[in-house]
Amino acid sequence: RCRRDVTLVASLDGMWLGQMTLDPMSGSVVAGELSRLEQQLFEADWAAARERLGRDPLSADLHRTVSQRRADALVEMATRSRCAPAGGRRPRPLFTVLVDWPTVAGRVCELASGQVVAPGSLVRWVTEADFERVVFGPEGRIEVGRTARLFTGASRRAIEARDRICAHPFCDEPVERCEVDHIEPYGAGGVTTVDNGRLLCRDHHRLRSRVGGPGSRPPLPTGDGRASPDGPEPGPATDDVGDWSPDG
Repeated sequence: RCRRDVTLVASLDGMWLGQMTLDPMSGSVVAGELSRLEQQLFEADWAAARERLGRDPLSADLHRTVSQRRADALVEMATRSRCAPAGGRRPRPLFTVLVDWPTVAGRVCELASGQVVAPGSLVRWVTEADFERVVFGPEGRIEVGRTARLFTGASRRAIEARDRICAHPFCDEPVERCEVDHIEPYGAGGVTTVDNGRLLCRDHHRLRSRVGGPGSRPPLPTGDGRASPDGPEPGPATDDVGDWSPDG
C-alpha cells in the first residue's frame, strides 16, 4: 500500500498524460466503478448505433473505441464527484474477498480476481465494509425458487463467488463483465438454481444464441468486428438465450 502513486501531468501540446499504482483493494474499488461507467457508455453507444443502422452494430460502427470510452468514463467519475452534495452519504466501497475456513489461521485470503492479499491489509476497510457469507456444501446451499426467471440476490452472488470468471475455456473476463446464464436453458425447462447457473461474459452469452444446437462451441470472438486489441466488445446485458454450451 505504501507504493500507491498517481501521476497526471499536462504535456507540451496540452494533452494530459498519467499513470497510477494502487494497492489491490483500492484498485478493485476504482476498477469496478470505472468498468461500471464504461459499460453504461457502451450501452448508450450500442443503442445509438443500432437505431441509426437498424441492425446490431459492430465495433467499427460505434463512435468511440474501447480506450476512448474508458477515458470518458474516468472523466465521468470526476464529474460525478464534483456534483456530489456536501454532506451526502458516501457509498460503501465494493470489492470481494474470498477466504476459506482455515483463513483464521492465516492460510488463504484473496480478492475475486485471484490476487492474494494479507489478512492484515483488510483491517482499514473493516469499519466501512459490508459482510456476507457464502457457504458451499450440502447443508449450506444457496438458491432461489426453481420457478424464478433470473438469477438474483444470494443465488447470483453464490455463482459469482464460485466461478469468478467467464465459463468459456478460452475466456478470462472477470465477474464484473459477466452475466449469469442457465446451463440448461430456462425455456427448455432449466431451473434457476446455483447448480444450473454459470458465469458467461456478455460476448459469449450473446454468441450462444447465434450458434447451432446443444454441445456446439462458438468461435472465439475475434475477426468479426466485435473484438479489439483493447478487449472484447460485449453486447448489452441480457439473460440466457439459445442452446450453446461453453463446455463443448
